[in-house]
Amino acid sequence: MQIARVEERTSVEGPGLRTAIWLQGCSISCQDCCNPEMHDPNAGESMTAAELADAIIHARADGLTLLGGEPLDQAAEVRELLLILRSIGYRGVILFSGYTWEQIAADPIKAEVAQLSDLVIAGPFDKSRAPGVRRWIGSDNQTLHFQTDYYRLLAENWPPFVKEIEIVIGDGDILVNGTPLGVDDELAGLLIQKGESGQ
Repeated sequence: MQIARVEERTSVEGPGLRTAIWLQGCSISCQDCCNPEMHDPNAGESMTAAELADAIIHARADGLTLLGGEPLDQAAEVRELLLILRSIGYRGVILFSGYTWEQIAADPIKAEVAQLSDLVIAGPFDKSRAPGVRRWIGSDNQTLHFQTDYYRLLAENWPPFVKEIEIVIGDGDILVNGTPLGVDDELAGLLIQKGESGQ
């Protein structure tokens, strides 16, 4: 499958300390998406489901967040990954998708990926309803679908929105992860500097 980024341990992509995987390629292309560089399905790095599963297991995080890009544009590959993780008892999978819940339910492979997750957050990003009132979720139109009881307590006590970022430095890049910064935000211009070292 095509992968845009793997962050082994992050605290801004869901509850606890998580592994986050951004899948490369998106056919939805929401207006004002915070990751437009992840829309091209031919970019990114190719990894097998087994390679990804190995990285996730060895990260020893509290859970896994799948986002992108659009994970369900590679539904068959994501299904393979989740089957590997489920076979060893891995729990704590949160899937973000720009597809609506109705679209997911209508497609057998997408629906199976949803069923293999613990929580699905569905629906396209809608700038007119952003940032919304819920932490980790881009806009208020996006819907929550608890597939297991693993995150059921969040249903009645979802954390409120906060603006938060992580700064990840490595391999000559400075990457910002978390609540998207506005394009006119001076901080964004200072922090997102690819290919520059010694910052």
